[in-house]
Amino acid sequence: MSIAASRRAQGVARYTFLIVLALVLTGGAIIFWLLKSRAALDDAAPTVVAAAGPVIRADAGVDELLQHAHQAMADQRLLVPAGNNAFELYLAVLKRDPGNRAAQDALREIFPFAAHAAEQTIDSGDDAEAQREIELLARVDARNYTLTLLQSKLQATRDAAARQQEAQQAGKRETVATARAPALAPPPAPAAPAAVAPAPPSPAAVRATPALTPGEQAIAQLQVESTSVEAAPRAAVRPKPAAIVDANGTTLPVLTHRVEPAYPVEARRTRRQGWVDVIFTVQPDGKVAGASVADADPKFVFDRAALAAVSRWQFIPGAQDGRPVAAQLRQRIEFRL
Repeated sequence: MSIAASRRAQGVARYTFLIVLALVLTGGAIIFWLLKSRAALDDAAPTVVAAAGPVIRADAGVDELLQHAHQAMADQRLLVPAGNNAFELYLAVLKRDPGNRAAQDALREIFPFAAHAAEQTIDSGDDAEAQREIELLARVDARNYTLTLLQSKLQATRDAAARQQEAQQAGKRETVATARAPALAPPPAPAAPAAVAPAPPSPAAVRATPALTPGEQAIAQLQVESTSVEAAPRAAVRPKPAAIVDANGTTLPVLTHRVEPAYPVEARRTRRQGWVDVIFTVQPDGKVAGASVADADPKFVFDRAALAAVSRWQFIPGAQDGRPVAAQLRQRIEFRL
């Protein structure tokens, strides 16, 4: 073999070795990165599962969904987390099997507890989560008056937060204005007017006033007294109704216009009597909204007439810190012949 051929063979071997070494190093780096990424995923996986509950397959059947729903109810996951809670799982069962009695009975059973959980979410100040939970409850029983109470409480919480924020901003503006305004001396107190003694009657005036006889004096006194008694009723002002303030310092609404309900024709014909308890919200403009029946005796006889009447009532709205606010009221409407 010639010297040139030997050198050429050595050069090829050297380049081949470098290429193989580069490939080995690159493959090792890739394998190390994959192992490190998998270890990180393994460390994070238990936290995700613990927070969101067991993983549910997208093609899970009704029986499997029921098992997950029962487990969520046992774990007190009634409304949270979103997408993996007892309410949504039972609703998923009813979506696939609308007549499933197990899911229907379970939803009726846990509804009050879920409503209490939603109220606790409102108290915690998480408005977005509270609204989601109320909407989830409405998918089960949209006409339940508990939802009206929860929505009103959520709105009251939002209004209170808005008022607090507005008060803070107003305080900051006042502080800035006070710091910029120059100090002003208090204005001088106005001088008290000098007392003026009544001038004595002039002799001419005394002479011009004729003396009254005792009989004429009595008639004049009667005229003065009758004028005072008759003028008093015309000057009297009808007092406003006394405001009622609850324990939170909120002034309750005052009814100004009441519409009496129309007695149902069939109930009048059969001489039926009863009552209806109506729950409604008096809005800041004094109008009634969200009227619903809380209880009635007999049921479904006078409900429509009572709701139609209460919806037309007018109020002086409730107030807190001098500003109108929404208020929840309950009123019994009697139907008597």
